[in-house]
Amino acid sequence: MEVTVALYATLIRKNPEGTGNQPFKVELPEGATVKDLIEHLGIEESEAKTVFIRHKSQAEDYRLQDGERVAIFPPVGGG
Repeated sequence: MEVTVALYATLIRKNPEGTGNQPFKVELPEGATVKDLIEHLGIEESEAKTVFIRHKSQAEDYRLQDGERVAIFPPVGGG
């Protein structure tokens, strides 16, 4: 299956295509989860704070579907 991934903020350095925050496609086996995707991209669990799919925050055990768009954000600081 294929998903489209968008990385934000400090995570853009993990873009395998080296195109910053431009979305890119990732091939994963059927039944792959958000956690599988994060591991596939070489992102530490502590680096991926929020994952949005279809405009909703999803947990790491969410099973991805072919064609979905996944947005991954790091923890955000501020005050």
